[in-house]
Amino acid sequence: ATNPYQQDHNNQYTICQHPSIMSKLDEFIKNADDEPDHSANESLEEAEIKGLALKDEGNKALMAGRYTEASHHYGMALSHLPDNAIILSNRALAYIKVENYGLAIQDATHAIEADPSYPKGYYRRGTAEFALGRAKAARKDFRNVCRLRPKDRDARAKLAACDKAVREAAFAAAILSDTSVPLSDSFKAESVAIEKSYAGPHPMGELLDDSEKEAALFEPGRLPREFVLQAVEYFKNQKVIHKRYVAHLLIAAKHYYERQPSLLEIPIPKTGPLEDDPTVKPR
Repeated sequence: ATNPYQQDHNNQYTICQHPSIMSKLDEFIKNADDEPDHSANESLEEAEIKGLALKDEGNKALMAGRYTEASHHYGMALSHLPDNAIILSNRALAYIKVENYGLAIQDATHAIEADPSYPKGYYRRGTAEFALGRAKAARKDFRNVCRLRPKDRDARAKLAACDKAVREAAFAAAILSDTSVPLSDSFKAESVAIEKSYAGPHPMGELLDDSEKEAALFEPGRLPREFVLQAVEYFKNQKVIHKRYVAHLLIAAKHYYERQPSLLEIPIPKTGPLEDDPTVKPR
C-alpha cells in the first residue's frame, strides 16, 4: 500500500499531498470521532435540526477549550450532515488545537470538497500544513483564502509567513553539502581504536578485523546475547563498554527509529480490568 507519510531531508515525517496519495489518505487515518451516517434515513429538515444542534454543542465545547469533547460533538453532527463544510472546518480547528494535524487536514480537505468557496476550509488546512513544515502546500491554501477574502489581514500575514519559510527552505537546500550531512551518516565507529588495555566485553568475544561484520552485529536483533549480558554486568560494576561499541549502538538505534512510522494507531480497550480481580495485571 502507498504510505501517505514521507520523510524529508531532516528525517521528519509529514503528510504527502500527491493526488494519488491523498486519495488514499482515509485508508490510513481512521477517525475515532466518525459516527455511522444517519442522513440517508432522515429527511433533510430532520437532519439539519439534529446536525445543527450537535454543532452548537461542539461550538460550546470548543470555546470552553474542551477540544476532544468538541471533536466528538462535531462527529455526531456530521453523521447527520456529512457534507457540511462549516462543521468539517470546525472539527479541523478542534484537531489543530490538540496538534492532530493529520485529521485536521483530512477534515479541511473534505470541507473544501463540500464547498470550494468556503475560505475557512483552506485556512484550516493551511494552518495544519504549516505546522507540519509543509510551507509550499500551506502557501497555496492561504493564497486561496486571500483570493476569497482579499481584505483578511490575518490570512495575508499567514501567506507572508509561508513565503518566508519557502524562501528559507530553498536557501537551506541550495547550501546543503556534505558538511551538513548528519554525523551519524558520516562517522565510522570502526575508526575508533580500541586500546589494548580495554578489558570490557566484545560482541564476538574478541576484537574483529572485519569492520563491516562488526557494524552488522549492531543491527536490531543481531547483537549476541552474551555480549549484552556481559555489558550489563560491566555497568553494574560502574564500568562502561568501549566508546566504539557505544557509537555503533547509537548509530544503529538512530537508523532503526528513522525507519519507523511516526504515526501509529494504538487500540485502546473500551473497558479496563476489574479492580477486584487479582489475576489481571494493570494496563
